Amino acid sequence: MQDITLNASCGACGGTRLDEVFTLPDFPITGIFVTQPVPGPSRGFDQSLLLCADCGHAQLSRIIPPAQLYGEGYAHRSSASHLAGSASDWFVDYIGRLGRGRVFEHVLEVGCNDLVLMRKMATRARRATGIEPIWRGRTPDVPPNVAIIGKFLEEVDLASELGGRPDLIISTHNLEHIASPLDQYCRLMEVVADDALFVIEVPDSDVMVENVRFDQVFHQHVHYFGLASLCRFIDSVGGEYVDHAFNPRNWGGSLSIAFRRRRGGNGKALGRRLERAPVAERYALFRRQKADLMAQLAGIEGPVWGYGGGQMVPSLAYHMESDLSFLAGIVDDNPSRDGLYYPHLAPRIVAGPNRPNLKDAAVFITAVDGTRAIAHKLRDEDVRTIVSPTAAA
Repeated sequence: MQDITLNASCGACGGTRLDEVFTLPDFPITGIFVTQPVPGPSRGFDQSLLLCADCGHAQLSRIIPPAQLYGEGYAHRSSASHLAGSASDWFVDYIGRLGRGRVFEHVLEVGCNDLVLMRKMATRARRATGIEPIWRGRTPDVPPNVAIIGKFLEEVDLASELGGRPDLIISTHNLEHIASPLDQYCRLMEVVADDALFVIEVPDSDVMVENVRFDQVFHQHVHYFGLASLCRFIDSVGGEYVDHAFNPRNWGGSLSIAFRRRRGGNGKALGRRLERAPVAERYALFRRQKADLMAQLAGIEGPVWGYGGGQMVPSLAYHMESDLSFLAGIVDDNPSRDGLYYPHLAPRIVAGPNRPNLKDAAVFITAVDGTRAIAHKLRDEDVRTIVSPTAAA
């Protein structure tokens, strides 16, 4: 197994003045589901959040080997997310507005997962190529104009394996997973068409801090980009800012930015950089909120059900300092998760025909990013009590 490596340089500007904001000792891996309970306290990896003193970019201090993060049991698939359909439609519409009728010859998607976005983009381009390690050793059923490379981006010989110079490079919620994004996008700059357009979507770190959503910090997301650090990143890889847009309904708030090869002039500097002291203060507020949440749940009489078997439940449980054993179970809408568990958490996921009737029940929403939609659904089911995992539902 590969060793854990220290993340010693900034993923947006390459600087080395990185200040620690907070620590996450023995922090669990998220996105893992198992068929049998795993007893005992949670076992994870020590982690911390760093902030670049030069550009305000946030990133993790340690890079966990991909085999540990995305190995057997890792279950995130775009098609299983209740947000994926509308989020990909929004992104496709945004590209349409940027392109203004342009017909792209060759679309490259970095991190195409199980092809939700790729299938939509393949109808709008003559050729499409996706890079995604979940297809390693497998051949997906795709349209004739689509090719899938089953590797991590770092493993791809871009000059020989892409089969041409793409003129549209897209990536949604992938850049933050790449250990050395500067290195990889400098490589991409060398193989794309001269007039290539890049369109990248990431979780917005500015919104994460503003909304006190530090449950969104986890091992798979090595980097936390905001508008200011994305602009710095674009400049660092030799790009030129074109446009940006914000989708408030995806992952609590997602930022899309478009750029191309630099044609001269200075880089665009937009947004306000993060500073260590305010981020640390918001994290302290987050921890107090989770302690208050546990006190609120402890005061509820009778059984409490969780709702939402999302991949980030272990992060929420970690910050609540609980194995969630106070829950009777976690109800989910995905039948394929029925009977599964999270490692070292007590509740069993219940879905499909085994799903309980929640009328007059007390329910704690465990899928934080689905809080609003789940709350509406629970009101329709006439539950007695709804407990939100955030300050505002």
